[in-house]
Amino acid sequence: MSDKLFFIYVAKNEEWKQRYEEDWEYVTAMIRFFKWWIKHEFNTDITIESDILPIIPGKIFDRPSLPFLIRDHSKRDESVFHFYLPYFKPFWTDCRPLEGYHAVNFGMVKWQRPKQLSSSCYENEKYFADNNCAQISHVISHEFLRRNNTKRKVYFDGIHKLWNLHIEGSEPFLYYNRLFKRVTADSEYRFITIDLSKL
Repeated sequence: MSDKLFFIYVAKNEEWKQRYEEDWEYVTAMIRFFKWWIKHEFNTDITIESDILPIIPGKIFDRPSLPFLIRDHSKRDESVFHFYLPYFKPFWTDCRPLEGYHAVNFGMVKWQRPKQLSSSCYENEKYFADNNCAQISHVISHEFLRRNNTKRKVYFDGIHKLWNLHIEGSEPFLYYNRLFKRVTADSEYRFITIDLSKL
């Protein structure tokens, strides 16, 4: 098992350059945040890499889908934790109502983006944080708790119970600014995570 987390932003082949210009700055900042967060929450210092995967839709087995990403993961290196940020959701997930999926060394969360970006950088970052960050922290927690040899009741069921408390509003998410400092939900935040102290 490698101490590497490889984020892969998935885009349609005809859109990847535009997505690079519009999303990539935030994505790379978020990836640096999660490197810090993993060290802070799981006491694990990992190497992080990132890339963009343009997809050219092909035959039935090459269509953008969860099996397509799992094959890509297998070809790259199954010992590395690959985390995909695709523009599509998995056909099946046991992480409902999350549009994501987790398996050993594999994670994915559908990357949400507004139909039209705002002229305000903060509004775009807030949208990305609100619609992506907490979900990504959910799936990352599955994997790193599993790696720490916690029982499935904790790394799987426990995370889902905590997620439901966050969604219902019983427990607040955690908000961080661009310096990775905790802030309140009504201030200028850039990243959001689940609160593992409530697990």
